[in-house]
Amino acid sequence: MRHRATPLILLALAAVLAGCATRTAPRVTMLGDGVLRSPSPEEAEAYCRNFGAPLRFVPPTIEPAPKGEVTYRCD
Repeated sequence: MRHRATPLILLALAAVLAGCATRTAPRVTMLGDGVLRSPSPEEAEAYCRNFGAPLRFVPPTIEPAPKGEVTYRCD
C-alpha cells in the first residue's frame, strides 16, 4: 500500500533542499597535522564554526601562503 506524502512534508523537504543549495561550503585545504588553509579569514571562521571549535591562526608551515590565504587550526 502506498502512502501519500502530505503537502507539509513536501514543503519541509523543499525548504531543507533549498537551504542546502543556497549556502556555499567553506573552501579548505588540509595541509596535515591539523593545519588548514583557506582563501580568506571569513572562510576559515566558517569552517571552524561548523565544529564549534575556536579558530587559531598559525604561520604557514610548508611554504608562504598566497596573498589573502590564511593558515589556521580549529582547536
